[in-house]
Amino acid sequence: MSWLQRLYQTYELASKNEEIQAQDHALMPYYHVNQNIQIIATINNKGDFVRAEICREDSGKVKSKYLAIPATNDSANRTSGAVAHPLSDKLQYVAKDFYSYSDNKKDVYPLYEEVLSTWCHSEYAHPKAQAVLNYIQKGTLVKDLLNANVLIADPEDNNKLACPAQAGDYPDSILSSLNKNKGVFDQGAAFVAWQVINSELGSQAKPSQAETWKDDSLFESWQQFYATLDSIDGFCYITGQNRPLASKHPNRILRSATNAKLISANDMDSFTFLGRFTDNKASIKAHGLQGANISAVVTEKAHAALSWLLTRQGREEAGQAVVAWAISGEETLQPTEPLNKSATFDVVKNAEQSEQMLFESDDIDEFENMDSEDDEDSEQEIAVTDKEAPLPFKHSNNLGHLFATHLNNTMQGYRQKLDAHDQISIITLEAATPGRMAVTYYHESMPNDYIDALESWHRQFAWYFTYADPESGERKLTLKAPTPKQISQVAYGARLSDALKKQVVSQVLPCIVEGEARQFPWQLVDLSIKRACNPLALDNWEWEQAISVACALYRGYYLRQSESKKRSYTVALQTDYTSRDYLYGRLLAVAEDIESLALFIAGEKRNTTAQRYMQQFANRPFTTWRNIELALKPYENRLKSNRGGYLANKQDLMDQIMSLFNVADFTNDAALSGEFLLGYHSQKMQIKLDKQQAKKNREDEKYLENTDTTA
Repeated sequence: MSWLQRLYQTYELASKNEEIQAQDHALMPYYHVNQNIQIIATINNKGDFVRAEICREDSGKVKSKYLAIPATNDSANRTSGAVAHPLSDKLQYVAKDFYSYSDNKKDVYPLYEEVLSTWCHSEYAHPKAQAVLNYIQKGTLVKDLLNANVLIADPEDNNKLACPAQAGDYPDSILSSLNKNKGVFDQGAAFVAWQVINSELGSQAKPSQAETWKDDSLFESWQQFYATLDSIDGFCYITGQNRPLASKHPNRILRSATNAKLISANDMDSFTFLGRFTDNKASIKAHGLQGANISAVVTEKAHAALSWLLTRQGREEAGQAVVAWAISGEETLQPTEPLNKSATFDVVKNAEQSEQMLFESDDIDEFENMDSEDDEDSEQEIAVTDKEAPLPFKHSNNLGHLFATHLNNTMQGYRQKLDAHDQISIITLEAATPGRMAVTYYHESMPNDYIDALESWHRQFAWYFTYADPESGERKLTLKAPTPKQISQVAYGARLSDALKKQVVSQVLPCIVEGEARQFPWQLVDLSIKRACNPLALDNWEWEQAISVACALYRGYYLRQSESKKRSYTVALQTDYTSRDYLYGRLLAVAEDIESLALFIAGEKRNTTAQRYMQQFANRPFTTWRNIELALKPYENRLKSNRGGYLANKQDLMDQIMSLFNVADFTNDAALSGEFLLGYHSQKMQIKLDKQQAKKNREDEKYLENTDTTA
């Protein structure tokens, strides 16, 4: 029950916060539901028709509006149509003359008139509701809407509404916002919302004064009236007080399963809870439900708060929803979403400066966007040892420190938005069937603990990733942790089932929000490594994502092990690390870089030998490396004539790596662990960053030369 209590508290605090209520996603009043509205009818306070219009976008295109309307527990959950909403409803309910204009066998208008009349004749009656009642009792709504060109008459009988089979027969009409029913468009299914203006002001009244879906006094009037209809008093498990108990609980929480309920108890024969509760019809009517004694107002407010939180800041996919929230209602960093743009850490400019550098490469792996002259110059420049020449970029000197500092500053910004004593709750909901859903995960923590857990995740599972800059569209290099969505795509493929998506979120979410106390599941690490080792089965972007995710998970997995099993890997290249698997990965990256340049010069676009042999290399590194070396010879010969400086650099680098091997380790043909991917990708990124830094140095030198010449 704690999640219900927290949601109830959130509603109470958020509803009193003017800043929150002024936002686009305002907290919806309880005893109300959101509904797609197609028609807005305007009347005056005396119950006279003024005008009507079809709901449209600002551009003029016909489109329903999603508005809050009063509802009863029965109407909010109706399936059979035997109950009506109290104010706004479908045309067939609110129009007294609809029955005469249609071929419907059942007239449902009396249902609507009854509930609205009961409200209007109570002590909680509202002038706008009374104006609507006065108007609809005249029985002219369909006629007025036809005259206003909102509805469409049957071309063969003007006393009937058209039921066309094609919306295209009536372009720019209300049919564009309706769904087909039994092969035709039924205009009686159009929802009508009301505007009530002062008769003295007429058509000059301000819409904000007339719209019933924005009138707080109308909301309160309905809430006070409907609360009196729950006559069963009992002990509320949330408030600890005797209050009118809820007989039914709201739905419409998930967009993908609008009829799914979190709380549902309609078993009158004690079959579901046999032996646990002794409910029967008589006891329920007298005292409420034994297993779900929650007051009507509390459940309405809690569900309204949950729906609002999911809409404003939650994530919902495949019938699963995840949201983290502060009890105060302040927006909170979400655990399953990537850090926002301001928190993105782009790899730094050089080892001496802490300013950010956004790399301008369109593709982090390919040479298509680097001309041959740039490539040759950059490698020759790196080979220079003169003190006056620019040195190669060694980002390992400060990359970890700068990333940690940036991440800490980012998280500190989130800490300052939350009160130290505020409560953070994280909830996961899943809809098992169209009518039932459950809380599959719930966790509470204090703000500092929550931010610490997120910081731990983003620090320990950080790795190189590429992303598309939203302004320029260019591919840029950053350091970040993978999201559950990326992990699921890498582990099980881009076309994985909804069940697998939800399973991965359920496995990863506790590792994010509970910090180092949770070990990451090895199964996901292993699946990601196997996928990253098979580049031929993936598109280039998929392979790049697979390598990044696999490295991030492998690194984070071992950082969260006990001290005896813990391994500390850095994102930057570890040139002094002599592990067999890591060194073999570095060798593979250098071999791939050499062949990539040779293929680029020849104008060939195909996978390198290193890529084609990668899976075999992971299983039998010593045997496969010999094959890769032999296949590399023709490409090295091709580069000797026009890329001598580059080739010498790479051959020296390869010799340096080979010298770090223990002979017995090098000749060992046992399968490599996922550690070789870390060596491979770190070496690959170091080569790329060196080239980018050399290019940046040349541009700076040219700029200084031009400046001196101009001066």
